[in-house]
Amino acid sequence: MVQRLLKRLILFLLSPILIFVFGEQQQRPLGDLTGGGVSTSSSGNGNGKGGSGGGKGSGSGGFDINAHLSPYRARDNISVDLFNELEELARIVDISYCVGYSGIKAPFKCLSRCEEFPSFQLIGTWNTGPYLADSCGYVALSHPPAPKRIIMAFRGTYSLSNAIADLSLGKQEYLPYPSDGHSTPSMFSSSSNNSTDDDGKCEDCAVHSGFLESWRQAEKLIGETVKGLVEVWKKERGYELVLVGHSLGGAVAALAGLEFVAKGYGPIVTTFGEPKIGNEALANYLNNRFTPATYRRVTHVDDPIPLLPLNEWGFSAHKTEYYITKPDTPPSPRDVLQCEGNDDKECVAGGKVNVLQLFWAHRDYFHRLGVCLPDLRRIWDETKEAVKAEGEKEEGKEEEGKEDKGGEKGEEKVVERRAAEKLDEDGDVWAFEQVEKVVNSRNRNRRRERRAPAL
Repeated sequence: MVQRLLKRLILFLLSPILIFVFGEQQQRPLGDLTGGGVSTSSSGNGNGKGGSGGGKGSGSGGFDINAHLSPYRARDNISVDLFNELEELARIVDISYCVGYSGIKAPFKCLSRCEEFPSFQLIGTWNTGPYLADSCGYVALSHPPAPKRIIMAFRGTYSLSNAIADLSLGKQEYLPYPSDGHSTPSMFSSSSNNSTDDDGKCEDCAVHSGFLESWRQAEKLIGETVKGLVEVWKKERGYELVLVGHSLGGAVAALAGLEFVAKGYGPIVTTFGEPKIGNEALANYLNNRFTPATYRRVTHVDDPIPLLPLNEWGFSAHKTEYYITKPDTPPSPRDVLQCEGNDDKECVAGGKVNVLQLFWAHRDYFHRLGVCLPDLRRIWDETKEAVKAEGEKEEGKEEEGKEDKGGEKGEEKVVERRAAEKLDEDGDVWAFEQVEKVVNSRNRNRRRERRAPAL
């Protein structure tokens, strides 16, 4: 144990240096692919970037820059239906970050987005601990009127140090189910439940040892539960088995998906910010077992995790990537591209590793993920609309009438009180304080606007 922890510490300390040395050289930025500029065959007149020299041009060789359109023209945008599905799954996996903190309670309650899914039924949560092969998440049933699903949500790692250390671990041979620890290698044979036509073997496959251990630990806790749910809810009642994971949880979801395919469960897997789980042989093995309809690997511009571990370390990404090109949230369907192959240079593979983006780009998947907290902006806006609808502006004026003759500040006092009451139902003192901070900040901004001289 001491040697293992020492190894992880050394790898953690060396990781930023290795990333700095190799990360700059592993891919070229998008601009370099066109000689330094963006060029299209757009017709008509307009100014834009074009030509091999990267200068400005006009006419038929020009490119009409439109702020509402994505600059990545070589790939198709996704449909509105798929966009809405991915956006919902991002909120579903965000709830998994409550496991290990404030928790998720039956029937489906938490401090995060649980109330957005009133037809969900919590089956259980799992948590293998904050050290080494940590894995945690929840299992829930999605009942009508929502789509009928058995949901397994895998959350990311507990800490940044664990993330970097885990990404630095080596590879080991990948033996598909049932030879991955459920039985001895000598018993390996093709699985009768395997949905593919081959013998189930993964020739020359190597898997990230830390991710595989995380899945093995999780499987011990939830394997039988999932098996029972599939037998009853999928086979008898038509529910889909849906796996969703963010960050390192995406890697665990990928390995779980491979095992469930071998068992004949027919999973649909969606990951956000998934790191590379193994070598090229394993990536192609996964490609042969899923389609774009059954596996969606969502990435985000500037997110470093999908680029790690580095190709130079013998790792490779897999196909079915959907790339969010907009840096901030929320994106639109026009900001999400359907990529090609394992390593599409016009998608996340065309970027560079910037570890600082672990705090921003890696968390911004349709929403800011990774914090089990109420959506204060949504609560504020909903409460404000409710106050207006109920006509409680006069009550606010009585409380603060002398300070603001227009009644705006009085109305915000009512909104503050109502929002705080909503949050206080769950005993969330922290969120109550945040609402107060929002109110105070808005009041300060309003006072500054009134004092500012007219231009």
